[in-house]
Amino acid sequence: MDALQDEVESLEAILMDDVRIKRTPSGEVEQIETTVLPLTGEEEEQQYVCVTLQVQPTPGYPEESPTFKLLRPRGLDDARLEAIRSACNAKIKESVGFPVVFDLIEVVREHLTGSNLPSGQCVVCLYGFADGDEFTRTECFHYLHSYCLARHLNALRRNYQEEFDKLPAWLQKTADPFQALCPVCREHIGDETDSLKCAMPPSELLNAPDFKVTEELRQMQQRMSELYLQQKSRGAIIDVNAEGSAVISIETEEDIRRRRGREEADAAKKLEGPAKEDAIKPTTSTTFAPVVQETQRIMPEPTNNNYHHNRRHYRGGRRHHHHQHGHHHRVERDREQNASAATAVGSSSASNTGNGKQAKAQSASSGLAR
Repeated sequence: MDALQDEVESLEAILMDDVRIKRTPSGEVEQIETTVLPLTGEEEEQQYVCVTLQVQPTPGYPEESPTFKLLRPRGLDDARLEAIRSACNAKIKESVGFPVVFDLIEVVREHLTGSNLPSGQCVVCLYGFADGDEFTRTECFHYLHSYCLARHLNALRRNYQEEFDKLPAWLQKTADPFQALCPVCREHIGDETDSLKCAMPPSELLNAPDFKVTEELRQMQQRMSELYLQQKSRGAIIDVNAEGSAVISIETEEDIRRRRGREEADAAKKLEGPAKEDAIKPTTSTTFAPVVQETQRIMPEPTNNNYHHNRRHYRGGRRHHHHQHGHHHRVERDREQNASAATAVGSSSASNTGNGKQAKAQSASSGLAR
């Protein structure tokens, strides 16, 4: 383990911040990791490929061979990664008993320097990188044709402008500015649209044959059509027009329990049948009458027509408040009734007197005649 500690100190002195050491709680070295780049002098912009080397020393290192991994490759296809992996395994076998971590880093760097050109396909046009093609490396070490990257950035800006125009004026003031994104990992990259305008299309794209519908393509379209109809019959195809006005509602666990409780209560009411509903109807009709009676007992609000509610009455030298208006009206009605009764009695007595005088006159006249 002393040899490992010495090797780690040497790596930290040479690579400094480019090497990352992971230790156990007891302080033993558990993992060594570094990102390897090709040698291009001081022209860092010409470093088109990279890969992360991760080494795990074994307990018996260096007498026992360590294990390693190649992580996060950029600009390397499977064939190049396999070539680097084979060279590392060969170096480990010939270095048993000696520190080998720094040698592994040098082996990986040599392979990257000898093939400092991106391999694989452009993720936009799906064509490879041929001699003479203009390509661009993003900050996240992904490679695209310069022509394809310009098209990607233009499409991003157009989509951003369309969404921005849909926002109300008060939201446009606080909207985030346009930010270019890598088409591979969606990381933020520099907006180089102006510098990429004059980029030429890749050679394979220019020399690509014209599209023709072959018999193989027709058969594949037929299979896709059958699969589409099968998925649609099972409800697995989303109708954009039908779902456009739908509102997505997110329910919490409490909302789900309440909704299920209401559904169970409604189902129980339906199972009880109409007989219980008929039995409930008389109760509802009888309980409705007292409510009506209570509402009938509510007195109307005072208005200008009900002048006696808000006035004071003066009669017979005494002041009557508005809460005594019932007694006042009853006294008036009693006096009117007594006056009418007296009038009726007077008229009846007068008529009776007149009749008596007429009877006396008749008796006197009959006596004279005799």
